[in-house]
Amino acid sequence: MGRAIVSLLRRMEDMEVVAIADTSIEALERTKPFLPKDALVTTNPVEVLTKKPDVLVEATPTIIEAALLVIRAVEEKTHVVLMNSEVDQTFGRLLAKRAEADGVILTSDAGDQHGVLVRTVNDIRHMGFEVVMAGNNKGFLNRYANPESIKDEAAKRRLSFGQCVAYTDGTKLAIEMALVANAFGLDLLETGMIGPRVDSVKAALEVFDLARARKLGGVVDYVLGAEPGGSVFVIGYSDDQEDRFYMNYYKMGAGPYYLFVRPYHLCHFETPLAIRGIMEHGRPILVQKRRILEVGCRAKIDLRLGTKLEGIGGRHVYGVLEKPGGLPIGMVEGTILVKSKRRDEAIGWDDVEFPRDDPRLPLWEEQIRLEAGNDIQAFQALMP
Repeated sequence: MGRAIVSLLRRMEDMEVVAIADTSIEALERTKPFLPKDALVTTNPVEVLTKKPDVLVEATPTIIEAALLVIRAVEEKTHVVLMNSEVDQTFGRLLAKRAEADGVILTSDAGDQHGVLVRTVNDIRHMGFEVVMAGNNKGFLNRYANPESIKDEAAKRRLSFGQCVAYTDGTKLAIEMALVANAFGLDLLETGMIGPRVDSVKAALEVFDLARARKLGGVVDYVLGAEPGGSVFVIGYSDDQEDRFYMNYYKMGAGPYYLFVRPYHLCHFETPLAIRGIMEHGRPILVQKRRILEVGCRAKIDLRLGTKLEGIGGRHVYGVLEKPGGLPIGMVEGTILVKSKRRDEAIGWDDVEFPRDDPRLPLWEEQIRLEAGNDIQAFQALMP
């Protein structure tokens, strides 16, 4: 994604790449042909800030490394676009408040599913419809995928093993939908979402309990294996008789539930929209408002006491969308299990031991204090 963004931005008349960073020299070498001659190329991410960029695009799958870089960037008065949904979901609430305090904008990217969904939700709200569901279309799901099982698929799609596993096991889906829910205050019908398999996204109007979703104030969910692939959808509601007449006239059905499908999301091709939103309008694409939903951990395999856990995209855990309170999947990497776990069993704060002086914990505490305010019980429930 980083290389794709650089390749795209070189064709933009109003944007210029001034610096890139990656810990992989090979990745930097592959990207150099797309850069201006005077662009900085470095293996030290903080060095990109010496070029005084207007916007930093964070496009890695790291969490604590990305969080610390973003904190430094906003201190340097640099706006931030997060193509990195992992750090976005784990620490995005805190990072956005840090950015606001420093007078800059932090936003999710425009082109991944959550960015496209938020834009679609805003569109239908502005047209007067009530949001009943923000929905994703997942192509394939295997909760127990691991780096060995997806080796060929990862190579075909130019993905790292970790990325491909996170896409396949549903963790990335859960992260994206948590971001949408936390931006709009949406709920979920059941832990993990329902995700029925359907042939066409049009079936979304038939396979969910929309009346219950509406009573909950709107929910997030997904369909599995539907056409058109790569689509996202929003289900809106209006029982106004004039609305229903005209929506039927516009071939959208008799209502009162209506399906709005965006048949594609184009990831890096839409990143310039996020950059322009900041620079031209001072407007973010997506900022989490509250942690309504969290992405918790489930064991992929039977795990023994003492196991040092791999994080997102590894062999040990997959992510599930749920209410806050469990151990977020963005916090699990490198912890040590203090209780054995069976496959599919939840892993909580009390089940793991963190490394000494883990830099994630102070950030998590700061974020939870921000979220809990003066509610001491809420704070204690979300701290290890």
